Amino acid sequence: MPKFFQTEIAGYNGEKNTFQNVKFKKHDFSNSSAAAAGTILEIIPVHIKNPPIIQFMAYISTLGDSYSAAYKSTQPYGRTDQYHIWSGNKRSINVNFDIPSSSVAKGLDNLNNLSWLLASLYPTYKDKISSTSVSASPLFRVRYGSLIMSPAQGGLGVLCTIPTIRVTHDHKEGFIGVVASGMSTGGGTTAGSLIKAAGFDSSVRDGEKILIPKLMKVNASLTVVNDHPMGWDHQTGQWRGNRSAARWPYKVGLIRDTKDELSASSTGGVNEDTSTPTPSPGEQPSPPGSPQTQQTANAATTVLNDTSSDVGVEESSI
Repeated sequence: MPKFFQTEIAGYNGEKNTFQNVKFKKHDFSNSSAAAAGTILEIIPVHIKNPPIIQFMAYISTLGDSYSAAYKSTQPYGRTDQYHIWSGNKRSINVNFDIPSSSVAKGLDNLNNLSWLLASLYPTYKDKISSTSVSASPLFRVRYGSLIMSPAQGGLGVLCTIPTIRVTHDHKEGFIGVVASGMSTGGGTTAGSLIKAAGFDSSVRDGEKILIPKLMKVNASLTVVNDHPMGWDHQTGQWRGNRSAARWPYKVGLIRDTKDELSASSTGGVNEDTSTPTPSPGEQPSPPGSPQTQQTANAATTVLNDTSSDVGVEESSI
């Protein structure tokens, strides 16, 4: 029975070495070690009961991360500039990846995973007949190493909707045409043996021809749904969510240094090094070298000179 190439076996961390159906989750949306390592792109549709684990080799051509903030602007009377009040943020991810089929086994596996992905774009229904009984809208967990992930629960796939998926079959690369025959007799073609071993022989007719594109290109847009606290704490200046959310968005950063020199030297009152009064609350200090700083220094020198002169006059008159 044909096996996957060694690079593909390594990419899946040895979890898959021939054509087989997708695995399924039950009350657990943690990612595989291959998805955490970034060798595969893993998608779990969480709106489906006991959801499938959809996996693709991570031949990613482009990966874009877009952030936008929305403001409500108000123009007060007499003020030249508007007031801008924040109302919300939005993050979207655009990922383009290629799905090459290096063999019949890999091609069948790719078609199976792609079929699961496209079908999962549809909602879950409570009624078997009624089309108005939607019980769950499509929602996904997507994981690709540390670039597409959520800090929730130690690192799951990012929670998102997938509003758009576009699949392009590259005709220039050609196709693999296979015939699934001999499934009932135990012999026949390679495709027939693979399909029977994977348990698909009940859904594929004997002698049926399957066309496998050697290269499929997928463009998917993800709209992120944050499942952890976002923003900054007013009192401490810390990123909200403590240690777990500090891994957002790329698993590194957003941890304050506990030996922050600025905080340690802020004692209030007069600064001991420069004898310059500390700005009052709400007043912004002037940066070093600015005209305001130079004017303050000149004024201080003038006051000192005037004081020395007065003292000299008083002493001579005594």
